Amino acid sequence: MTSKKKSKALIVFLEDQNRDKVQSQLAGSLSDEQKLQLYRAFLEDTICNCLDLVDVDIRINHPSGATGKIVNEIVESLKTTLTGKALKLLKSPHVRLTETVGDTVGDRMSSAFKSVFEEGFGQVVLIGCVTPTLPPSTIMNAFRRISNYDLVIGPTLEGSYYLLAMRRHIPILFEKINWSDDKTVYSQLASLCKDGCGDWDEMDLWYDLRQPEDLEFLVRDINHFRLVGDEKSAARTEKVLEEILKDIPN
Repeated sequence: MTSKKKSKALIVFLEDQNRDKVQSQLAGSLSDEQKLQLYRAFLEDTICNCLDLVDVDIRINHPSGATGKIVNEIVESLKTTLTGKALKLLKSPHVRLTETVGDTVGDRMSSAFKSVFEEGFGQVVLIGCVTPTLPPSTIMNAFRRISNYDLVIGPTLEGSYYLLAMRRHIPILFEKINWSDDKTVYSQLASLCKDGCGDWDEMDLWYDLRQPEDLEFLVRDINHFRLVGDEKSAARTEKVLEEILKDIPN
């Protein structure tokens, strides 16, 4: 039974198509191995960010194929490198790896939310893996906002989303939205909510690294972290980027 204190759950929702999109957007500028290493870095940093959340259970929802293999490898690797509270949380029942279920992206997202609500959680936030600089404070802010709304949307610059939060399962949102259309997801969500699917709120704009130009935001944020003395956030992503830049001719 989930206690009231543990009423919050975060879904890290992973899709093979997200990995493929990240890699295809960088085609021509990076080798296949560099694109894979960058994707793995995004995922590792995202998981590490999530482990800084307070009183939040984590469900890493992944496909059974290549992405699932990558997730399992990263989690097992983190168990050998993390220490303290982060390691304890990662090894606890509060962090679980679960396989996606469903034929379409909407089906799989709906199933992910539904299964977590059925566990007894009352506030559920979903993010992807291409947000390695997303502050844990932003996720906690989504949990605070969802106390007063049925749905909270985190919109991206391109018209998609980087975060969804719900306090109840709303199946129609997953049935009516074309989740594969990155440029119209937000407008579709807003339209459905205005038509009476539920009270909703939105977060500040963010980016989710699906476009080459988003890498500029990534570098900016990493530089800001270091300027303010934060050596931890997006550390793996920074390391991979440094290695990539070494191989690019001046």
